[in-house]
Amino acid sequence: MTDQTLSIVAGTTFDFELIWETQNVNGGLEAVDITGCQVDLQIRNAVNDSLLISCSMETKEVTVIDPQSGTMQFHIAPSKTVNQDVAAWKDARWEVRVTFPSDDVYSLVRGWAKLIIGVVK
Repeated sequence: MTDQTLSIVAGTTFDFELIWETQNVNGGLEAVDITGCQVDLQIRNAVNDSLLISCSMETKEVTVIDPQSGTMQFHIAPSKTVNQDVAAWKDARWEVRVTFPSDDVYSLVRGWAKLIIGVVK
């Protein structure tokens, strides 16, 4: 997938959903079955590789809603960003990885991440 930018307002809830589809032999889209897969999201500073946010299925911040349709939901709680230093996010990158029971690992989507200071205090 192409790079996508995540813009998160510090101290707020950030939820999103992904559906993994691939092109079939007829040129149409078909869902990727992720039954039994592990899905992880990380945001890291690209310069020093420091971990800014980590979300996983174990922490229930990543949920596979319908594995046969490749549907995943991600939840970043306000507590994950409320006291973060915006400067640390200057060169932040994010990525979602899917690990199959066979140990095959796919980088599903990735891109830049920005932490924005909110207006409401």
